[in-house]
Amino acid sequence: MRLQRYCLPLVALCALSLTGCVSESTDGSTRVYTYQFWVPMSVLLGGMVAGPAGWFLRLSSARFGWALMIGGLIAALGFAPSLFLDKATVSEQQFTQRTGIWGMTAVHTVNVDQLSHVRLTKEESRGRRGRKNTSYYMICHLKDGSQEKVPLGNSVAEAAAGDFLQVVASHNIPISDET
Repeated sequence: MRLQRYCLPLVALCALSLTGCVSESTDGSTRVYTYQFWVPMSVLLGGMVAGPAGWFLRLSSARFGWALMIGGLIAALGFAPSLFLDKATVSEQQFTQRTGIWGMTAVHTVNVDQLSHVRLTKEESRGRRGRKNTSYYMICHLKDGSQEKVPLGNSVAEAAAGDFLQVVASHNIPISDET
């Protein structure tokens, strides 16, 4: 029991320190942002190791063992493929983002010549047990009156949004920061 108390926070700290590394590649004037290869691979391998580890640990700690088995399955089959597919592309004409959990992927495309202005916003909500959650968005208002709400909820989106806002500013399109 004492070993569990110290190992679980250590494993969580290691997992958090290994995430968020974004790779940027350039093809002419187009910049493509993805997670570095080792990020989804470490999630996949961690999920694959957690399942058998949970199977053996369930005898000494049923709750922890089952949590490892279920969490490992979710990580290996849900999150790892999602991290492989997350991608954002920025060019002088267009911003494209593909993000989301595998099977429920959202694709956002914004053409620069159709923009009237861009707003950066944040939304606060209450989660379970009253915890405050903050989500950031880039709301792109188009000339036809519609808008595209692009979530900036991961490292790939944040890195690409910075470059996209530079492209928008170079076209003299107004940007308002409401965060």
